[in-house]
Amino acid sequence: MESRAKGAFEPTILVFTCTWCGYPSATLAGVHHLQYPSGVKIIRTMCTGRIDPAFMMKAFEYGADGVAVVGCKIDDCHYVEGNKHAEKRIEAVRKLLRYTGLGESRLRNEWLSASEKGKFVNLVSSLSKDLKAMGPSPIPKASEVENLEFNKKAIDQIISDTGAHDCVECGKCTSVCPVSKFDTQFAPRIIVLKALEGVAEGLSKDRDIWSCITCEICNKMCPYKVDYSGFIQGMRSEALLLGNEPECSQGGLLQSMMRVMASVEPGKQDRRGWIPDEVRTKQKGDVLYFVGCAPHLDAVFYDRNLDLTGTAVAALKILNHAGIEPVVSNDEVCCGHDLNWAGDNESFEKLIKKNLAIIKETGAKKVVFSCPECYRTFNMDYQDVMGDLDFEMMHLTEYLADLIDEGKLELKGKGDGTESVTYHDPCRLGRHLGVYDAPRDILRAVGVDIKEMANSRDKALCCGVSAWVTCGKPAKRMQLDRIAEAKRTGAGRLLTMCPKCRIHLDCAVSKEIDIDRSLVDIPMEDYVVYLSRQLGL
Repeated sequence: MESRAKGAFEPTILVFTCTWCGYPSATLAGVHHLQYPSGVKIIRTMCTGRIDPAFMMKAFEYGADGVAVVGCKIDDCHYVEGNKHAEKRIEAVRKLLRYTGLGESRLRNEWLSASEKGKFVNLVSSLSKDLKAMGPSPIPKASEVENLEFNKKAIDQIISDTGAHDCVECGKCTSVCPVSKFDTQFAPRIIVLKALEGVAEGLSKDRDIWSCITCEICNKMCPYKVDYSGFIQGMRSEALLLGNEPECSQGGLLQSMMRVMASVEPGKQDRRGWIPDEVRTKQKGDVLYFVGCAPHLDAVFYDRNLDLTGTAVAALKILNHAGIEPVVSNDEVCCGHDLNWAGDNESFEKLIKKNLAIIKETGAKKVVFSCPECYRTFNMDYQDVMGDLDFEMMHLTEYLADLIDEGKLELKGKGDGTESVTYHDPCRLGRHLGVYDAPRDILRAVGVDIKEMANSRDKALCCGVSAWVTCGKPAKRMQLDRIAEAKRTGAGRLLTMCPKCRIHLDCAVSKEIDIDRSLVDIPMEDYVVYLSRQLGL
């Protein structure tokens, strides 16, 4: 077996080459018998501009020690600007490698002409040398996954745990399901019925379990209290074992990033560089602010200028304003929400153990979240797996509301009641956790008028996408419906709390749409950023 000990291994390097210059330079190196490391594996692509960031990250996920991208010289691309697009994508992946702790130096690129065989050899040789000094990637080498057989006992347990056997096929879930509204072939009760009638053997091919957006509106409306979202979550875990995988948006880049975080050892990440000098944080203390993946999402959606990291900056400024100097850990990893809802229990549990160990090390007694998905995952899923946690969990708005009630904080905003907003209840913070009042109370405390949408609180419409596995035509229709609903309130802007909602709703109107744009023409802003601005921070 190949040795993977530091300094005693031959690095596996995956090289993506364009067909016009990169691949010919590698071919010429071979023709001229130029020696380069045996661990180099070459993948030929039409243009480096076609190399999706997901391809690079997946290479690391599956055990590559290093990755290189080799293409035509800048301004000499056969597709005009393909390599310029590639440069932006490479830089985005480098940020992810830095944030996740794998190290951006494991990814290299070279722009050359077809005849520059020496440049190709120098690139892969120097990368191999550096990788030997760094040591092998901590990500285990991928092995062929053997699909398991259908497990009826596990399905029966899911049915029992979620109360699915209480379903009487009344159709209430289908009548309120936002997916069913736009996809007439989808019905929550039919998926349950298949399991109840013992025909779930088709689970290895069933795509409906991935169509559910897990918004839980069916849970709230079911007269028999069937935990439909829990049923879907369990079925997805079983489906994954049978080889039935979701079609993830962004090519699965985000899931790969999360799995990388699950494997990299603590202390290697670089994820505090975004914190402004004037913001006060600690390494240890009673209150920890859990940042989530906002910086990573900014790297992935670099072309959208959403500044999702600005939410975390705003949260820290608000906490400082409240007299709190929170812990922000450099070793925090993804909460695992998306892997959990995509059925990857093994990676999810690795992330749980990492985060709990990190929080314990800081001595935090209270963990504050601005991201609804992180809050939900800790508050519900972590405790489902690990039992009761030994620290308190609160959403930022709940924490601020408590400080106000205790007389420890007075919010004086710039608002005089003339500025109006409408607030989009995120599914995870609202229906999943029941947090409706605190976000509204805080806005009113700073003098902002709230104009409610027709569907709000437990009836709020979902942004249409969950865990990056439900991005399709029904999702796009849901997003436009929600924004149009916000526009009809007459409010000056739409506030979102969840970074995913912000991404998905912005995506819906960022390109051509099939409705009158004036119907969805309303400014969108992150709730926490807006609150910080109202406080003059």
